Amino acid sequence: MSRLPLRLITFDVTDTLLRTSIAQHYASAAASQGLGRLNGERLERAFRANYKRLSAAHPNYGKSSGLGWQGWWRQLVHDVIRDQQRDARDDKLDKIADNLIECYSTNECWQLCPGALELLDSLSQRRPRLVLGVVSNFDERLEAVLRSARIRSYFNFVLTSYQFGKAKPNPEIFQEALRLASSHAGEKIEADRALHVGDRLDNDYDGARSANWRAILVNRGGDAGGKPVDPRVDPSDVFKNFDDLRKHFEKVLDCKDEPR
Repeated sequence: MSRLPLRLITFDVTDTLLRTSIAQHYASAAASQGLGRLNGERLERAFRANYKRLSAAHPNYGKSSGLGWQGWWRQLVHDVIRDQQRDARDDKLDKIADNLIECYSTNECWQLCPGALELLDSLSQRRPRLVLGVVSNFDERLEAVLRSARIRSYFNFVLTSYQFGKAKPNPEIFQEALRLASSHAGEKIEADRALHVGDRLDNDYDGARSANWRAILVNRGGDAGGKPVDPRVDPSDVFKNFDDLRKHFEKVLDCKDEPR
């Protein structure tokens, strides 16, 4: 059995196209305010724990709770730093937060994941028949981030959870992406001709599949200690790196139809 060729490919951003070092940048920002040397592992742990807690209390970067994305990140920075510097003054923490909010608006705090540029170059050669987009749980800075990283021009559209008001894995954000892609294509693109690439099983793979899209999971850890892939995931949907994914796309996109 075969499937019709893809018309739309979208990408997640954080840890899919771009990556960062929380330990490096948070420690540097804290040091600039004289808070001393912070333990990188503790910074990473505190960031994950407080990100999860704050996301539950104020979903989608505080979009609907009244906190707003800047207030959301400022609160997160305060909590992460105070995990090791309990007596840090609010004015110093505010300056650290402002520093990090600005840094994370540019490529100063972001790096392209290996193979991302080569993959996007390869896919962009298939436009306009193939529409490329971004679907990301991100705040208002994403356009600036992608421009600073010099990859914004590869995408026909950029859709963020903060802009749309709903976050992955909600299928409605994928439906909105289809609407945007169809507008760029000048014709309706059906869900079964769309594919999303991401690194998270819940937000990316399950989210796309719940919207009747195809999905690819980038599991860079692989055998080197990365999180195991859920047994529900088709192994053919999992790639360890962008080089393998680029070769896969070059093969399947040259076919009139795609084998299952």
